[in-house]
Amino acid sequence: MEEVTIEKLEWTILEHEQKEHTVDWFWAVGLITIVSCGIALWFANYIFAIFIFISGCCLILITIRKPQRITFTVDSNGITMGKNLYPWKDIKDFNVKNNDNYDKLFIQIKKHFLPVYTINLPKDLTQKINGSIL
Repeated sequence: MEEVTIEKLEWTILEHEQKEHTVDWFWAVGLITIVSCGIALWFANYIFAIFIFISGCCLILITIRKPQRITFTVDSNGITMGKNLYPWKDIKDFNVKNNDNYDKLFIQIKKHFLPVYTINLPKDLTQKINGSIL
């Protein structure tokens, strides 16, 4: 098999776009969680009440957390996402979808759990990615 040399492309971007929520949103999530827990307790479904409470708390905590900056690298070895390297032999397919602010790079990995990764891609790197990987 012939080894292909690919120009190294590297960019750093936030893992997701941070959406600002108002205080009303947090009150609504809290109120829905408490009412749902009360209904579950009314029907004597204690485990479901605990699940609803933990889910509501996790939703609020995940919303508060700021997104991390992740460095992505595409080179001859494969695609590096943060500290994880995915060699070319483990990558089934990829696709680039155009959006307004960022393009989306979809990478399908040969895994059963989370096989498709979606990466925000700056507009200026879209053509370089298509030319390098193809």
